[in-house]
Amino acid sequence: MKNIYVLLAGESTSQFGNNLFDIAIMWYLYRLTDNSTTIGLISGTFNALVVLNVLTGYLADRFPKTKVMMTIDGLQAILMGVATYLYYGFALNIWTLVGVAFIAKILGTVFDPAENALIPQIVPAAQLQRVNSMNQGVKVCAQLVGMLAGGSLVAFVSLADFVLINGLTFLVSLGCIVIVHKRVGHAEQVSVEQVQTRDWYAGLAYVYHNPMLRTLILLAVIVNMVIGPVLGLNIIWTRGTLHASAVVYSLAQALFIIGVVAGSILINFVKTTFKTKLLLALTTMTVAVTFMVLTRSIGTTLIAMMVIGMAGGFVNVSLFTLIQLKTPGELLGRVNGAMMSCTNISMPIGIALGGVITRYVGIATVFIIGSAITLVALLAMSRVTLNEA
Repeated sequence: MKNIYVLLAGESTSQFGNNLFDIAIMWYLYRLTDNSTTIGLISGTFNALVVLNVLTGYLADRFPKTKVMMTIDGLQAILMGVATYLYYGFALNIWTLVGVAFIAKILGTVFDPAENALIPQIVPAAQLQRVNSMNQGVKVCAQLVGMLAGGSLVAFVSLADFVLINGLTFLVSLGCIVIVHKRVGHAEQVSVEQVQTRDWYAGLAYVYHNPMLRTLILLAVIVNMVIGPVLGLNIIWTRGTLHASAVVYSLAQALFIIGVVAGSILINFVKTTFKTKLLLALTTMTVAVTFMVLTRSIGTTLIAMMVIGMAGGFVNVSLFTLIQLKTPGELLGRVNGAMMSCTNISMPIGIALGGVITRYVGIATVFIIGSAITLVALLAMSRVTLNEA
């Protein structure tokens, strides 16, 4: 378990820096464009990069996972160093802003499948749910601190300073992964050499032939498309509808993270089937969105964001644990990549469409339509049998 503690220490540090960076990027983007369509399209494009996980999951199976993670952290640190130089030199415009964020998101798609596939190698199977819960909880706590700090400082601190801090946190993460690599590197190398299947699409094939995973993907495609705008366009809801400040925006994001932590902890005390957990969590999420729209107040928005986060944390821990337990080790990187790609690709589509539709019917209508569609999908899901054995 010592290795997981070192890994979490590094990842929580880089998550803190990443969320400082993300808050600053979205705030500066809004200031530069003040256009819901542009923000929706850019945010949607960033999220669409998750489709690359189909390919990057292959790297997690083909090469030692800690080496992949060390490489990515090093490249992220270099990227942030270059961005710091550009922004301090006043080369701050929509192209440099989006360009740096775009490259950073691409690098992130390589890191995540490797980390998810590494955990089962360094943690006993009996401890997987607890470790996944702890992993998600620790990282989102770091995100929470980053969001609060970002929202409080964005009006007073330059974007270049945020980027510099982010680069330093990647160096800390790199150091922690180096420590883990020294402890498990040899075992990883042996595991990689034993992998016989080299096809990058093997993860997609495994998911396609697994009825349970296919069902979950279909539901996720629908839900992410209609719920995605609630997260991706929250800046428009906060500024345009509530007429609130950057502090309120960051607080809403922070409460979403608090909800994720609470959900990650709560999952360890709920003893029921995954299907029941899924239906309960997503129904609660839909009710929260509807309540937020009907009341249109800062207080209910903050509560709704926390409830949405709780439902998300509840489901994520269950899903990742299920995948780790049911997937052969030599395919875990590719299956994780395939699942992340397939289940999340609809979110950027929903965000982009939501940004466009918002200009004509308003953000509140977009949220209500999404909630209604999600409820219909959940009713259909309740009639489907999942083989969780």
